[in-house]
Amino acid sequence: MRKRFKESDKVKMLLWSGRHCCICRKACGDKIEIAHIDPKAGKHMNDIDNGIPVCHDHHVEIGRYNDKHPLGNKWRIKELKKIRDQAYDDYTRHLIPKRVVFEITQVIRRIPLLPRRKFPSVGFNLLVGDSPPLRAKVEVKFILGKRNLGMMKDKTGYYSGEREWSLQSNSITFGNFSVPKNCAKSTKDVRIEVRVTLIDQLDRPHKLPPLCWKYVREGNYWFLEPRQFTRWT
Repeated sequence: MRKRFKESDKVKMLLWSGRHCCICRKACGDKIEIAHIDPKAGKHMNDIDNGIPVCHDHHVEIGRYNDKHPLGNKWRIKELKKIRDQAYDDYTRHLIPKRVVFEITQVIRRIPLLPRRKFPSVGFNLLVGDSPPLRAKVEVKFILGKRNLGMMKDKTGYYSGEREWSLQSNSITFGNFSVPKNCAKSTKDVRIEVRVTLIDQLDRPHKLPPLCWKYVREGNYWFLEPRQFTRWT
């Protein structure tokens, strides 16, 4: 049987690349082809992550290279995926706002005169600039001392990445959640790490870099750490 991607996934890949070859950036129009990146992907062969839109010449080049040939360097799987993702970003970047701010805070709705939230309740604000309507997924991790407690167990799904947020242009979305009981009772450092993924009108996900905040008990506030502490897939 021929290896085939789902039609819905093919449409996404064509839209995300603007029907350009992801390697040479040639505009291919109806001559665009979608290659399988990893020929040994098994049950994941036809997953969208294993596809790359390319021109005919690069489709042939990807598929014919002999691993045992002593000259040249074949296209690596990770290399092709990074090249593809860079192309997707270039052709969909205009669909997400240039300004995105997300923060952990004890201040309620950015109004300093209101009483601050009482820990372990924590506020979350997500500000987006000028853009077409968006969707977003928010993932929250907790770190107690040096121990990674993993992803938030969230019944609503709003902070575990299971449920999408609807965002409007030039808006601020407010939310709140509670830290785990062991974090609230402990005297160790409490950190919250957050990753926001924006989903544009073409259903292309844009994963923003994770940010981390550390809680200061004496002042009941959070400060932004200059680095992330856990690994994200």
